[in-house]
Amino acid sequence: MKKISWKLVASAFTVLSIAALASCGTRNISSSNQEESTISASENITCKITFIVNSEETVVEVHSDGIEPPVKELENKRFAGWSLNKDSSDILFLPTDTITIDKIKEYLQDRSLTLYAVYADLCTVTFHNSKLEVVVLDSLLGNMADVKGDRQDGYEFIGWTTKEGSMDVVFGVDDQIDYGAIAKQFSNLINLDLYPVYASLSSNIKPASYFAPDVLPEIHIATENGIAIDDKSLIDPTQKKGSNGEIPVYNYVNASINVNKGEEGSDLSNVTGQVKVRGNYTSTYAKKPIRIKFEKKQSLLGLNKGNKCKSWVLLAEWKDSSLLRNSLAGYLGNSILESDGYYCSDFRFVKVYLNGSYNGVYALAEQQQVNQYRVNIPESELSTDGVDTGYLLEFDGYYKNEPAIQTFTVDYSGVKTLTNGFTVVNDIMNSQQHDFIAKVTQTVFSVVYDATRRTHANIETAPYHTMDENGDYVEDRTIKTAEEAVSKVVDITSLVDMYILHEILQDRDIGWSSFYLSIDMSKNGNKKLTFEAPWDFDYAIGNNTYSNAMKASLADRNKMISDGRLVANGRSYLFKDSTSLSNSDFTFTNKEALYAKSNDNPWLSVCNTQGWFWHRVENKWNEAYSAGVFTKASEMLNELSLKYIDDFAENFKKWSGSISKKIDMYQPDLVQYFVNQRQAGEYLKIWFDNRIEGLNVALPREASKYTN
Repeated sequence: MKKISWKLVASAFTVLSIAALASCGTRNISSSNQEESTISASENITCKITFIVNSEETVVEVHSDGIEPPVKELENKRFAGWSLNKDSSDILFLPTDTITIDKIKEYLQDRSLTLYAVYADLCTVTFHNSKLEVVVLDSLLGNMADVKGDRQDGYEFIGWTTKEGSMDVVFGVDDQIDYGAIAKQFSNLINLDLYPVYASLSSNIKPASYFAPDVLPEIHIATENGIAIDDKSLIDPTQKKGSNGEIPVYNYVNASINVNKGEEGSDLSNVTGQVKVRGNYTSTYAKKPIRIKFEKKQSLLGLNKGNKCKSWVLLAEWKDSSLLRNSLAGYLGNSILESDGYYCSDFRFVKVYLNGSYNGVYALAEQQQVNQYRVNIPESELSTDGVDTGYLLEFDGYYKNEPAIQTFTVDYSGVKTLTNGFTVVNDIMNSQQHDFIAKVTQTVFSVVYDATRRTHANIETAPYHTMDENGDYVEDRTIKTAEEAVSKVVDITSLVDMYILHEILQDRDIGWSSFYLSIDMSKNGNKKLTFEAPWDFDYAIGNNTYSNAMKASLADRNKMISDGRLVANGRSYLFKDSTSLSNSDFTFTNKEALYAKSNDNPWLSVCNTQGWFWHRVENKWNEAYSAGVFTKASEMLNELSLKYIDDFAENFKKWSGSISKKIDMYQPDLVQYFVNQRQAGEYLKIWFDNRIEGLNVALPREASKYTN
């Protein structure tokens, strides 16, 4: 094995402080030496010091001005200082000390002193990652090599081996690698080469595909008699939405729909249907979101594998000047949730024309509904149908705006929430169904709350609970753990998937609306509350300033002004149109804060005290990370922004009121600086990359707090 000289590694220790070196040993010197000294404090004398290095003696005479002690370099060792005792690491003088009479007089005997050289053993460890990492380990300093293997798609790093390609792990991922640990396994060691060992991940997760054609498809909508979709005559006087009923509700109008410039076979010609303004507060913006309901089921531009449905949605993205947030959420949902068999809408960009006039770029998506190709659960059709059917639920702060038979409330005990209301999205056919799903939802939450927030140290006296076949809350003395109790009423995999999605995206509306759950209470249903159909993320991913959200600010606003990248705009500033943004332009706070853990959605926060939950979250996160989901999502953001730069510019030429402005008071001030989609898209990508980086630390750290 090749030897190395101390000279080759000395530079690695030049930054160590005197205090750090001193910590290698303790001055544990007997006071008897002082009593035996024959030198008075005022005496001007000389003395002799014998320096011993590996049994070789060097005698030096010390005068009043002191001496620099001799230093002998030994291969693969670091000189640490001088000790009074042979074979001791108790250091009296450091290598940088000048030895003077005053410093040694209390230790002299007969005007002489013997000092022994102290050396640390060194081992150079080379970690063979994609980029070599070399660490010099020191026997006295006790420094550790904190090196992890590279991330590899589809594989998990499990440790280090001494033979390239071997699966024989010498040091595991949790093992401490320092000089002592290496010395226990290897003798006469100078250099050590370690190679990473990876195990294949057994995971369903696969990065989703997305639509990125060179030319955006066009959807042309011609309404009956050319009436505008937001004409006041279409407002339903019997309905209102919003917290105080301030949002009008629009009726459908008949329309003819044409689809052009799609992939081969996806164009539509004069297909009949209806359209209307959709949404809650988004319906009040100038650029209206649109719902399309075809007369007959249609495949629309390849979404959801080309399956045919009647209802589709065009999202205006008015509050999101990147136009990309719902598409990013859809990509992540399709990668994580759909890989596990849960529904998430597809998204793709289209250009929309209303009655012959260009109306901007929209995100085409699927309607949240019970359907064999969407939320695939049974659905009642007759008022005589029983309660054993499927139910699609929305956790909904606007539930009071809906018909009473479609809504109910849940008691969340002491868990934080903004609303206790639910809306049943599919039609309730009779009061028995209404009462049954209200009871079932309450029972499920009560079971989960009991399991995760109450003590069950003795299950004989404090048993867990479950839901019986009638939807009632009952004791079950066969249940042994909280995880088992929760798993009987909740599809835990879907909960973990949805938690991770919301932890990344940090949606401000998480505790208020647009949060969907389903449960199949039919004869053959699993009778477990399932989290799927994620929706509505224009107020997320760095587009809100919620209390514990990750936040961004300009790294140096004044420098950007002086550099001409920010230009005056009245009392504020705008980025120059040509300005491109990079990570160094921003500083971030709360990168590692867990947002969904303690936010206003009780269904995501109720399990936040459970180790089993956090370990499941960590494992699923690692699967998604190793599968390359987040890397590919970031690449998608960049590709779409660049590919459709002209289309996005055309959109904002028509809708200039949605750029360089805060549409909502809770949006960050940064949105006012962006003058085009490219800048808003670059900021979104930078925010997302930093959020992933933060969660890559925060989620394993949270899981590490629990031993089981």
